[in-house]
Amino acid sequence: MFFRLRPYSLFVLIAFAAAINADEGAKRLATEGDPQRGINPCSECHQANGGGSEEIGAPRLAAMGADYLAQQLRNFKDGHRKHPIMAPWAELLTDAEMTALGAYYAAMPPASNAKPPADIDKDAGKWIALYGDWSGRRLPACVQCHGPLGIGVGQHFPALAGQPYNYLVGQLAAWTTGARKGDPLGMMGTINAKLSVAETKAVAAFYASLPAAKAVEVAEQIDRGDVVPDAAKMQAPEPREAPAPIAHKGPLPHHGEVEPGRDPGEAGHFAPPARGEKPEKELGEMVALGEAIFMHTYSHEVSGKYIGNDQVCEGCHLDAGRLADSAPMWASWVAYPAYRKKTKAVNTMIERVQGCFTYSMNAQASEVGHAPAAESRTIHALMSYMYWLATGAPTGDKKMAGRGYPKLAETEQGFDPERGAAVYAEKCAICHGANGEGGYAGEELVFPPLWGEKSYNWGAGMHKISTAANFIKANMPLGNFLTLTDQEA
Repeated sequence: MFFRLRPYSLFVLIAFAAAINADEGAKRLATEGDPQRGINPCSECHQANGGGSEEIGAPRLAAMGADYLAQQLRNFKDGHRKHPIMAPWAELLTDAEMTALGAYYAAMPPASNAKPPADIDKDAGKWIALYGDWSGRRLPACVQCHGPLGIGVGQHFPALAGQPYNYLVGQLAAWTTGARKGDPLGMMGTINAKLSVAETKAVAAFYASLPAAKAVEVAEQIDRGDVVPDAAKMQAPEPREAPAPIAHKGPLPHHGEVEPGRDPGEAGHFAPPARGEKPEKELGEMVALGEAIFMHTYSHEVSGKYIGNDQVCEGCHLDAGRLADSAPMWASWVAYPAYRKKTKAVNTMIERVQGCFTYSMNAQASEVGHAPAAESRTIHALMSYMYWLATGAPTGDKKMAGRGYPKLAETEQGFDPERGAAVYAEKCAICHGANGEGGYAGEELVFPPLWGEKSYNWGAGMHKISTAANFIKANMPLGNFLTLTDQEA
């Protein structure tokens, strides 16, 4: 008896057979190598479990992103990455083999052979990983690109949790010296150059100490929709006080003249209290809750029911509302109550924040359908946090240096969506997505959506072209590793 296969069925069978062959070929390369081409097995360096090696500084590959791993092999092949073993080996691989190897290791159970040195201060590394140093060096936190717990975001921002310490130190040094390239827009080289050697080691020790299995488990749970965790709870407990600053390269930036009577400190602006200086007892707990809501607004268990999109307060007010020239909360707190043309009324700070929920957070589409009430726990926590940030600031001052976003003068060419689309595709899409959809670690927000149903609505301040341009010029891309012209912004 003979069966005639339809063309589509034949195509499916051929594709299925090709996939099996690719999987088997990748497994052979990983476990046996290819003696005829002089290729040693991947497991010789990366170990049988794919967890990497501290002894030779080989990275963990197990459960890393398939696209990321394949791209790194291509980077070795085209010279963006240098390595005496990997580069010549990658030159012998076909593009299909690189893709198959990426998929093979991505499908492995998470594993880590990392052993960070006991004498390196992981707490100092944790501080940089979770909070960065915005006011001092415009240094964003590692989590702002690599996701909570270092679980990775998409193809360009790999998982860091459980990577061997020696590998991380080596790669951070390679970015700084230019020995490693191929990163989107050259961001890693510029950002890592802001770190001292001691800080590089501390950050590497922190991420090497994180369990790869837990990080991947959390990501998989989020993907399945089992949980949408509060990212603050996924992080290790914050130390009571920040560790002593580690000396870094170069002078602090100058932010211009500050009016008499201020205490600008080294940064040139009003300095809010350090994170480790939160009040004691009940007020301190409410301030900490406000900070967590500010950073994880749409996913936090307290505030999430009021949010109709995937936005967080920190998306427009960087460094959890602390950063000058990014509409810091310490400058807003002292400027209210105030008359606003938008509402044609005198608004209190509570009403101003409720407006943010209505417009920036699209509360109408939320679970409850409205912004939080003045007596809600969400508002109490946010008010407590903002009040604390403004400790020592002059009440009623509406001209504090660093307030709002620095205004841009009108440009010769004016506004144009087509030219803006070209700038966006070249310099913004790498983080926020080709269609403005944002970047996520599983479903946990890392880069905010910029348009569409998960973004703000027509009434948000960022909906105004001039406001968005001011913000972009002063604050984007994160860490200001690129400087956009006024026209590009």
